[in-house]
Amino acid sequence: MFLNLISMLTLTLILLMIFTIMILINMKMKFNHNKSAPFECGFDPFNKSRIPFSLNFYLIAIIFLIFDIEISIILPMILNFKISNMLYFNLMFMIFFMFMIISIFYEWKFGSLNWKI
Repeated sequence: MFLNLISMLTLTLILLMIFTIMILINMKMKFNHNKSAPFECGFDPFNKSRIPFSLNFYLIAIIFLIFDIEISIILPMILNFKISNMLYFNLMFMIFFMFMIISIFYEWKFGSLNWKI
């Protein structure tokens, strides 16, 4: 019990020392206007940083994330091919691919894949 208390106190002292060193280092740093300004390829910003951006970039990123997650689901299915029942494996694989095909046609139908809006 006493040994646990001593180890807790030493860890607390070490953490307090690290915390005070971090505060002292932070106090020495001065505010630099160039470091806090928005960065645009080495040039001064041409426009305000709060201008609206095209939603096409956002939609393509979301579609990429969805299909990237689906690919990460496919890989364990392939690795479990040998140890699973063939009927269940084929059924699960077909349902999963039908879901992927239906989702890509859904996005195509509603124009998420069209760049021009």
